[in-house]
Amino acid sequence: MQSLYDPFVLLFTAGFTFTGIWFVFKVISWFFGLSTTDRRLVTRGILTIKTWQALVEVVRESLFHRKIFKTGFRLGYMHMSLAFGWFMLILIGNIESTYYTSQLFKPIYVSVFWRFFDAGPSFPAAAWAPGFAFWMDLFLLFVLSGLTFAIIKRFMPKVVGMRRTTRHRLPDRLAIFSLWMIFPIRLLAESATCGANGTGSFLTGSIGSLMAAIVPVQSLVLPFWWAYSLVLGIFFLALPFTRYTHIPSEAVLIFFRRYGVRLSEQSPGYTNLSLNSCSSCGICIDACQISQADPSLLVQSTYFIRSLRYKTGCNGAEWACLQCGRCEDACPVGLELMPLRRLALPDAGIGTVLSPVAPRKSNGSHPRILYFAGCMTHLNPGIIQSMKLIFNASHALWSFFDADGQACCGRPLRLAGQADGADRQREKLEAEFLATGASLLVTSCPICYRIFKEEYALPGMRILHHSQYINELIEWKRLRIDKQAGSAAWHEPCELGRGCGVITEPRQVLQTIYQSDVTPTLKGLCCGGSLGAPGLDPVTRKAVALGAISQLTVHQPDYLVTGCPMCKKSFLPISPVPVVDIAEVTAAALVKEPKHSVNPETQRQVLVTIP
Repeated sequence: MQSLYDPFVLLFTAGFTFTGIWFVFKVISWFFGLSTTDRRLVTRGILTIKTWQALVEVVRESLFHRKIFKTGFRLGYMHMSLAFGWFMLILIGNIESTYYTSQLFKPIYVSVFWRFFDAGPSFPAAAWAPGFAFWMDLFLLFVLSGLTFAIIKRFMPKVVGMRRTTRHRLPDRLAIFSLWMIFPIRLLAESATCGANGTGSFLTGSIGSLMAAIVPVQSLVLPFWWAYSLVLGIFFLALPFTRYTHIPSEAVLIFFRRYGVRLSEQSPGYTNLSLNSCSSCGICIDACQISQADPSLLVQSTYFIRSLRYKTGCNGAEWACLQCGRCEDACPVGLELMPLRRLALPDAGIGTVLSPVAPRKSNGSHPRILYFAGCMTHLNPGIIQSMKLIFNASHALWSFFDADGQACCGRPLRLAGQADGADRQREKLEAEFLATGASLLVTSCPICYRIFKEEYALPGMRILHHSQYINELIEWKRLRIDKQAGSAAWHEPCELGRGCGVITEPRQVLQTIYQSDVTPTLKGLCCGGSLGAPGLDPVTRKAVALGAISQLTVHQPDYLVTGCPMCKKSFLPISPVPVVDIAEVTAAALVKEPKHSVNPETQRQVLVTIP
């Protein structure tokens, strides 16, 4: 039996061992970098069904790349063929070598270079041999087809459905080049071996026979295997310093995430793991509206994460992101990109003085409903007037909480790096909300709505965006709507749709109001007016808004309807059609009741039943 060793395997073994040691060290550092609570979540979750669920997700996302397939078939095929195909080559090589050698435990290089050690005459012929050769050739061809797409993508990204690709660092380019070389050189090495020994299947056997007819193929066998081992070794040596850290890191991230670990200041280990799990695939670049408005601005999440991972400085990128969440929604790894941005914001260290707010006045004792307009809504008085009409038309007992315009949800403070000030503001408003005894909080600002939903502790109090509230009133027949002529395009605010999952309610409202069909909703196009991007210049903001407007009005609607006061202000100066808030179109469509039909004293006492 041929010896299962040759000096050329040392090149691969050195690189693979180096990466293995690095990975073990990183996993330990990630785990001990978790908070005590998160470490407990991991240790308690290992022997539960969560581990099985994590394994399924690893196969589904790290091998088959299901989420990338949703972005585009060719892009998904490219990633899947390289990941799953390479995995199957190693797996089949391991099964075949185990079958022939009867050694269950053996050096990893035996499976990787099995075609060299199983040159043909060294092992007895077996019925399985043609099957092994066929499947190895099939998966090698599968990988090579994906590699072809990967090479084309670097120069013509539109072929795989992308507008542009990530600009890589020099170490990344070295790793990419070595990865590109691995499988063509493997094809040559296996084909030369098959040609010299008369073995192989439809791919390597055919190419080997052709090579044997042209050159003395036996003399090429060892040089090709040395070259194959070399490029493998270079790739694994480079892996810890390049984008390819995501290959082992992403699997650990999936397990931690399944166990319940989430991004927080208390778990820097998880933050570091997240940074290492970014594959720099470039999908977030296409999703970013800034990249469409100004391709020269490298502020997208892939570049931002890279600057944090290698500590090269953000160069202002942390202040030039719209924080619309489009990249997070598109990220195939599922990284918490917006929280990562917020964690990276420097704390301004400025003590925020919160002036006492005057007691809130209700238009009835013990209001059941609190209306919180929000800072930006106070700059759009038409929305507030419309909400007053809606409340009164539904005979609700309500109170205008921030009628003086001096209350803030705290999001601007957090975006400015003043986390302590935002926390104090939250605690203050929580106490004031609960002190009213109200059971429903309605807000016109999607940002306020999300902050109240996710960060505030308001037991016993429902929280609704005004589009949801209006939809409920219509369903309960608390509002009488007169159908309006014309058509409308719904602009889905980032924080409302993508951020909070409020998708159907606004469309139902508009379908009730307008006689014509509501034009198809484009998912979460940012208006460019985000408070999260103080470093973004007005020209780029306007370009973002113009890009969104051009898509939203492509079907030439009569009105552009939104549910965000900031979006309304951003779109108004540049839109070719009137821009209105959903509260305004609802108020305009209300059936006007005769003045004598409403008793103001009775109206104040009618309660809306809140389920």
